[in-house]
Order: sequence, then structure tokens, then C-alpha cells
Amino acid sequence: MTIDTENIKAKIDYCRSCINFGKITKGDRLIISPSEAVLPCLTDAMQWNGRLTTMQQKAAEELIVAFDNHTDHLVWAVTGAGKTEMIFPLIEKVVAQGKRIAICSPRIDVCIELYPRIQAAFPEVSIGLFHGRSEAQYSLTQIVLATVHQLVKFEQAFDVLVIDEVDSYPLAGNEMLNAAIQKAQKNSGNTVYLSATPPKYLVKQVETKNITISKLYQRFHTHPLPEPECHMLFRPSDHKKINIRLKWKINQLLKNGERFMLFFPRIPQMLQFSSNLRLLFPNLKFVDVSSKDDARLDKVDQFRNGDAQAILTTTILERGVTFKHIIVIVIDADAAEFSKTALIQIAGRAGRDQEYFDDEVHFYYQSYNRQIKQACSEIHYLNRQVKR
Repeated sequence: MTIDTENIKAKIDYCRSCINFGKITKGDRLIISPSEAVLPCLTDAMQWNGRLTTMQQKAAEELIVAFDNHTDHLVWAVTGAGKTEMIFPLIEKVVAQGKRIAICSPRIDVCIELYPRIQAAFPEVSIGLFHGRSEAQYSLTQIVLATVHQLVKFEQAFDVLVIDEVDSYPLAGNEMLNAAIQKAQKNSGNTVYLSATPPKYLVKQVETKNITISKLYQRFHTHPLPEPECHMLFRPSDHKKINIRLKWKINQLLKNGERFMLFFPRIPQMLQFSSNLRLLFPNLKFVDVSSKDDARLDKVDQFRNGDAQAILTTTILERGVTFKHIIVIVIDADAAEFSKTALIQIAGRAGRDQEYFDDEVHFYYQSYNRQIKQACSEIHYLNRQVKR
């Protein structure tokens, strides 16, 4: 057998950014089908009976102005401000004009949580949910709920793109995904960015007046953000399996029947803590989830439905999920994996329900470092803006 060494040594360029979609080499041809479609003009399509606050209404009106002017827009709103409800009037206007809108997030969990809320608000409008784990076959719908990765498949398809959690991994800093956003938007369309902690490049675009902005310092229920309580551990969090200060806190939560979230910086640490927790608290019903957990979505539903009292997680649940009446605990908040932004988002999981607006947030650490200080300072600053 003769081996063609020349071909073996030949260099073939391929795209590493989109390797997850299959290997695409320089010689491959990509065929993109036309995106034009005739969609119905559905007036009075919104069946949502809720009411926007004064600040939400102002932001909703600003979104419609941006749509009319074909201008990109940033909604900079604290966690729990009700960003989803704020886009309802925009969706209503888009479908009334027979146009198409995509609501996207970097996280599958966020898309899955948004789907029933959008569906309930617009029951007569065709809505599709698309993500990497979905088994549903693609079909043309007027409203698309999808992960940002799915936008790679579209070319000038949408009159409006709403990008939720624009600062979140894996979208933040990803050139391919940001290019996909630009490619999927029609030339006459506009993009709306939603974030509690917007990236610097968007803030700079606001400063240079390339995009417009709405700011909301207040949650939809008008109560302040829960401010974290800080605790020094003195010894490692896994000292004697579980640090005595953490053990005491968990015991109190168990006695009081409180539901709680435990956040960890790393998966191995979470799994080890999970094993120790089962040994020390055999009566505690809990689940643990991470990005590598295939059963993640089912476990999150177990916690949401009350089948588990606690959920152990990494930063995979730092944003985009809402649970009623929970206490949030960050273990090793001084770890490098917890940026200021991550800590703010994690703290934002608490107090999201109008009835339980004062849920507790606890940061446990061995070193009170910059990211903890900055996160606590920013949350305090945002609460002060509301009082003015």
C-alpha cells in the first residue's frame, strides 16, 4: 500500500470557532436558504393581564421608539426588574405588523424558562423553542425562542432580535456568536440587549450614542435588592468535611424548613461537598447540578416543584432562573471563578417574589477580596439610586 505523504502534510484551514457544529474547512460551501416569509398581522395578540410599573412602562415605550427608528437598544436593569414583561409591548407591535422576532439567550435553561411565559402571553402567535438539546424539528414561527448558537443557522431572518444576558458565558467575548447575531438581523431591523451587568463595549456604544438605553434600578415589586451578609470562614470550607460555620447554617435552614441554593466555584468541590452533605444531613433532600450534568434540567424542575429542599450548583445557575422564596449561599465567594458580575447575578436569585422580597444572601469566604467588596458595593449603590 502506498501512502500519499504529500496530502498528509498538506495544511487545510478549518474554523475552530464553530467546531461544535462539525468540521468546516476552507474549501467547504455553505448554502443558506432565503429567510423571507409572509407572516400574519396579528392585532391584539397579547393576552397578558399583568401591569407594568411606571419605570417598566417607560422602558417599554423606549423599546418601541428604538424599534420604530431601527436603532439598537440596551436595557440595563437590575436582576428581577421584570425585563421579560417589559418586552411584551414590543412583541405585540412586531407581530401586529406581520414581522418576526427572536428572543435569545446563551443559556438553554433561560430559554426553557422563558418559553411558557411567552406562550401564555401570546397564545395565538406561532412560537418555536430551539436549542442544542431540543428534539423538536425546526418550523417557521413568528416568535423564536432560542439559544444564541441557533442564530448561526439564520441569515437576515429577524426584524427584531432580543438578546438576554448579553454578558453571559459563552456569548461574552465570543466573536462567532456576536457575528451570528449581526448576520441573523435584517438590514432594516434592530437588536435589543438585556442585562443587569452589561459588558463595557455596550456601555461605550451608549456613551458614543451608537445605541440608546433604558435604565432600571428597581425590581418589579419595588423592593430593594437583598444585600449580602458576609461571613469569614477562618478555615477551608471542607474543614472536617464541612466547615463548622457552614454546618451550623445548614442545620438552621433544615430545622426551619427553608429552601436554599448553595453555589460553588468548581464542579469537583461541589460534588465532594454533596457527598459530605449526604453523610452529615441524611434527612436533607437535595440535588446537585452543573454544566456537565445531563439531568440538569430535570433536577432544576425538582427543586422548583418543591421535591428538593436544596440545590447545589456552580455558576451555571447564576442567572436566568427564578425560584420562589429561597436563601442564597455562596461558598468560597473569594474564589477566582466568582467575578464581581457573577456574585451580583447570584445574589439576584434571592428576593424575586413580591411576597418574599427580603430573602437572605450569604457570602462565605476566607479572604474579603476585591470582587466581594465590589459586588456588595454595587448592590448597595443600586438600592440607594431607588431611594433618591
